[in-house]
Amino acid sequence: MSTMRAPRNRFWEVAVAVAIVAAIVAAAIWERNDDIGSHHNRGYANFERGRYREAIADYDQALSLQPDAAHLYVSRGVAKLFLGRYREAIADYDQALRLEPDEAYIYVNRAGAKTSLGQHREALADYDQALRLEPDTAYIYVNRAGAKTSLGQHREAIADYDQALRLEPDNVDAYVSRGRAKYDLGQYDEAFADFDQALRLEPDNAHVYTSRGNVKFDLGQIEEAFADYEQALRLEPDDGYVYFARANARADLGQYAEAIFDYDQTARLRPYFIGAYVNRAQARSELGQFRKAIFDYDQVVRLQPESAHAYFNRSLAKAEIGLSREALADLKSALEFAREADDSAFITLIEEKIQELDQDEK
Repeated sequence: MSTMRAPRNRFWEVAVAVAIVAAIVAAAIWERNDDIGSHHNRGYANFERGRYREAIADYDQALSLQPDAAHLYVSRGVAKLFLGRYREAIADYDQALRLEPDEAYIYVNRAGAKTSLGQHREALADYDQALRLEPDTAYIYVNRAGAKTSLGQHREAIADYDQALRLEPDNVDAYVSRGRAKYDLGQYDEAFADFDQALRLEPDNAHVYTSRGNVKFDLGQIEEAFADYEQALRLEPDDGYVYFARANARADLGQYAEAIFDYDQTARLRPYFIGAYVNRAQARSELGQFRKAIFDYDQVVRLQPESAHAYFNRSLAKAEIGLSREALADLKSALEFAREADDSAFITLIEEKIQELDQDEK
């Protein structure tokens, strides 16, 4: 069976930024001493520690006691978003909006979940509604610009970043994101000027170094990107996503053992971040460590049990070590979920791989 390596997952910059904004807005400590407040605050504490499943259980308890509390649905939705349960998160935000239809931050949260599902036009509509409610809020312009960027509307996105900077001239996130949009338009000098301005405003902001590193990575300036990631980690040594970005740079440089170390750190700090397991599996495959790669894909399947790509990638690793029957079973699962997603190109690829494996078996 011929092998095919999936492209490495890139740094999850836009989705993470949206989710962090949502978490900050939605998950403040609740100053109540009753059972509801206790469950909510414990949920917040678990969320802060990355224990998203436990946080959801706490919010479930709080909602069983107060089912009309919109902020509890929002908080639970944020935790679900971090677990990749985007549709469930949207359902929570829908319920919150039925209870409080004039809260802009709930539209922002829902837009973030829709963005993660690739529903960029629907996300854009939510940002539009949020701005009708709060037209002078800079971070909403920043987030709406992200949705426009995903739709290829780079110039329109830059206009939103410009508006955010008129409202908040020292908004570092706006400079960083505008720099990325300018990069997408091929305006490289202007892009780096925005990153430099962001660093003048906040020279110890690790996110700026990471974002600038991502642009350098995309430009093929891998060693320069690596230097930015190094600086980011000096500033924030416990940021799992920066380890992930540095790992990708190391993998591009052929430093697979070192990349695996960084993916290990990402998995330790962000145990629900699927990209860490997928990319670590690919690095392990490059070193011929297929059984370890299968272990990583097991984690991916556990976190995303309806992902056609997870089963497909695991099947490739299994085929490498002669586990043909198990590989075929994974391909059939991948085919089932690809059909449910109506992904015609992927369906064709899976069917070809099934045919190859059947021929190898004969």
